[in-house]
Amino acid sequence: MTIYRRVRYAEGKRLSGKPKKPLDLSSTLRHVRDPIIEVECRACGRVGSYLREELIKKHGANVTFSRLRRMSALGCDRLVSVEGDRCGTWFPCLDPAADT
Repeated sequence: MTIYRRVRYAEGKRLSGKPKKPLDLSSTLRHVRDPIIEVECRACGRVGSYLREELIKKHGANVTFSRLRRMSALGCDRLVSVEGDRCGTWFPCLDPAADT
């Protein structure tokens, strides 16, 4: 028995029929190709950025954004509080709505 896989073509490029997984905190630096990874805190307004290349050299391409979030928010009183994690640290590159 032969199984045929559907393949879509867009502008001459072959695309797999499998939808792309949305990016979230479990995604790794391997999944995001932006040269600059921006980080923001919605709660306190802190902003910053990292060079992707430097993050990969220091932590490897398999480091998750969850781990990067915790490292970025070190010292934040909201990250470890009696009420749990209330820190608003996030990465705009993980939010597809931020690209618009």
